[in-house]
Amino acid sequence: MKGGRIVIKIETLDDLWHLYNVVGPGDTVVSRTTRRVKVGDEDARKQDSVRKPMTLKLKVEDVAFHAFSNRVRVKGVILEGPSDMVSLGSHHTFNVEPGYTLTIIKDHWPRYMLERLKEAEKAEQRPVTLLVTIEDGLAELFLVADFGIQEAVRVRTSISRKRGDQKSYDATMRDFFSQVVLAVRSQLEQNEIGLVVIAGPGFVKDHFNEYLRNAGLKDLPSVIVESTNSIGVPGAKEILFRGVISKAVESLKLEKETQLIESVIEHIAKDDGLATYGDDQVAKAVQYGAVEHLLITDKKLREGDEQQRRKIDGLIRNAEKTRGAFHIVSTDHPAGDQLQSIGGIAAVLRFRVEQ
Repeated sequence: MKGGRIVIKIETLDDLWHLYNVVGPGDTVVSRTTRRVKVGDEDARKQDSVRKPMTLKLKVEDVAFHAFSNRVRVKGVILEGPSDMVSLGSHHTFNVEPGYTLTIIKDHWPRYMLERLKEAEKAEQRPVTLLVTIEDGLAELFLVADFGIQEAVRVRTSISRKRGDQKSYDATMRDFFSQVVLAVRSQLEQNEIGLVVIAGPGFVKDHFNEYLRNAGLKDLPSVIVESTNSIGVPGAKEILFRGVISKAVESLKLEKETQLIESVIEHIAKDDGLATYGDDQVAKAVQYGAVEHLLITDKKLREGDEQQRRKIDGLIRNAEKTRGAFHIVSTDHPAGDQLQSIGGIAAVLRFRVEQ
């Protein structure tokens, strides 16, 4: 960041959402765009109107997120542009879509906005889902990320199928599962993995899920189990086609936010002093260093004026100084709406703060 400027390249729909939450009225935005201009002799009766590419600098007046068209519309007054094609002070709208690059200039960048952009950048770099496709005696492991599917390792072993000999079958399955767990551990050590998906036909995937969870692996990420018609590349493609991974990542975040808000509501109902809500009460808890989790809705962050944003930024900084975790909660789901209904701000506390 130089002189309050940050250059952002929009690559995904998530990036559009982050942009919508960091750009606001009063900001200055610079980008390449197209604008309809008149060409031809002004004195002539015929003038053509054509779209011309140009770079414009706008003072932002309004920002709108259009989920149905996958774009953010940034409307403002033109501060700078080609003098032969635009009138300074006239209005223009940037229709920002994936693939768009723009520069945002603020007098003051709140900490939470910078953190949001850092997290967004990390999310783009964070590879990897480990996909374990498995059936009797054969497991194929894949790394799945934006770059596509990469086969990591294959584990094959012979399973005892002697009729009536359950002990031999169970023993060979345990040996097989043990080898697959070693392969999983190796991938966790080599890659930054945020999710493990276990997939396959039948019940082997469910039994392996139980074995893996009881294997005592350190820092095992969240694990989900999915049914597929086959294993290997066809099974991996089936998982991708159904959008299982993207849905799982979204649901994990949603699950965490929902649990925290349920915890707030539960403590408030018990009146045990271990949760609080509202601007003044949360500020007091932050002042005492009592905040374990600070929860603020995206709507509250977005709709406040500059003074309110600076106040919230200070609140977040002070909470983090005392090892409090900060969560931006989306109002696109019921838990976020519930938080918004009690003022858009709440906290789970480490200890009671006398009111």
